[in-house]
Amino acid sequence: MTNAEWLSRSLKAVWHPCTQMKYHDSGALPLVPVASGAGAWLYDFEGRRYLDAIGSWWVNLFGHANPRINAAVKDQLDRLEHVILAGFTHAPVV
Repeated sequence: MTNAEWLSRSLKAVWHPCTQMKYHDSGALPLVPVASGAGAWLYDFEGRRYLDAIGSWWVNLFGHANPRINAAVKDQLDRLEHVILAGFTHAPVV
């Protein structure tokens, strides 16, 4: 899928809550279509590379697709993906 195709699909299906509403109304939302990430970099569907200067959540410390974090997440998903803490407890919390 090309960047343009992905952007068109995204604008039809997703409200982007951290953007200006005027862009939604005009259909000219300035989005970067992210296909993947590695380290400090994001990549679009056509292979262009962007420095992730926002780095939300843990990405600002450990980078995208960090092998150690990915392995831990995959291991946890194989055992227990989620349990609410309202009346429950489990090993990852403790």
